[in-house]
Amino acid sequence: MLLYCILALLLVAAVFLVYGFTIAPGRLRVKNYQLAPGKTLGSFAGKRIVFFSDIHLGPNFTAEHLHKLCRLILSHKPQLILFGGDVVEEKTDLASLSFKADIINELAVLSDFCPCYAVLGNHDVETLINRHYTTEVMAAAGFTLLQNSWAELDDLALYGFANASHDQPVFIDQDALSEDSFRLLLCHEPDFVGKNKPVPGNSLYLSGHSHGGQVTFFGLPLILPYLGRRYVRGCHQLRGNSQLLISNGVATVHIHARFCARPDIIVLDFPDKN
Repeated sequence: MLLYCILALLLVAAVFLVYGFTIAPGRLRVKNYQLAPGKTLGSFAGKRIVFFSDIHLGPNFTAEHLHKLCRLILSHKPQLILFGGDVVEEKTDLASLSFKADIINELAVLSDFCPCYAVLGNHDVETLINRHYTTEVMAAAGFTLLQNSWAELDDLALYGFANASHDQPVFIDQDALSEDSFRLLLCHEPDFVGKNKPVPGNSLYLSGHSHGGQVTFFGLPLILPYLGRRYVRGCHQLRGNSQLLISNGVATVHIHARFCARPDIIVLDFPDKN
C-alpha cells in the first residue's frame, strides 16, 4: 500500500511539473475590468484601454509569440495601449539584428492602430546595454516612453513613473488638473505605489512585475521579486480615492514555468459620460 501511495504522489508531481513547464505558461487570459461610474474621467470617458506587461522576449517568448499577442490585443479594438515594462530578460539575444527587427515590426502594428505608451521595467534598466536596447526598440516601434512624465495627448491625464528598482521615480503634478480629475498612472513595481503617498484626486495605478507569483503553491506565492511582495495580483484599494491594478504579465522569467498564476492582459473599459 505504501508503495502505491508513493507512486501516486510521484505521478501527481510529474503531472504538475509537466503542466507548469509546458502548458501553464501559454494559458494567456484576458481580464476585463470596468471602472465604476461617477468619476470625473475627462478624455478617458467611453474609452477602452489594453494594458499588458512583462513580455521578457527571448527563447521562451519569441517574435512569433509576440505576433500572436499583438493580434489578441488588437482584437479588442482599444483606443489606447499601455505597456507596464520588462521587454527583455537575461536570455534575450541583444546581438541579433534580425530578432530586434522582428520585435520592432510586431510592436509597431500596435502603434499603427492607436497611441501606445510604456514605462521601463527592472530588467529593462538593470544594465546600460539593456536600457539602450529597450529604449531604442520601443521608440522605433512607435511607443512613447514615460519616465516621470505626462503623456502629451489631448487632455489625457496619463503619467508614467521611472523604474523604482534602479531609477528615481517621482510624481510631478499638473497644476491644470482639478482635484477631482481622474489620473491614470503607470508604475512597473506595485510595491512602490503602496509605499508612497497616492497622487491627488481619483487615480488608478497599473503595474506588473510580480507575475502574480509565477509559480505558486495553489495561489500562495513561493518567491516574489523586490518591490513585488506586498501587492502581488489583482485590484487593491489604496488610501484616498486611489486604486492599484496589477497584471500577472504575459511571459516568464528565470524559469519557464507557471503554476496557479496564469499570464494575462487587462482590458479596461471606462464608462461614457452619459
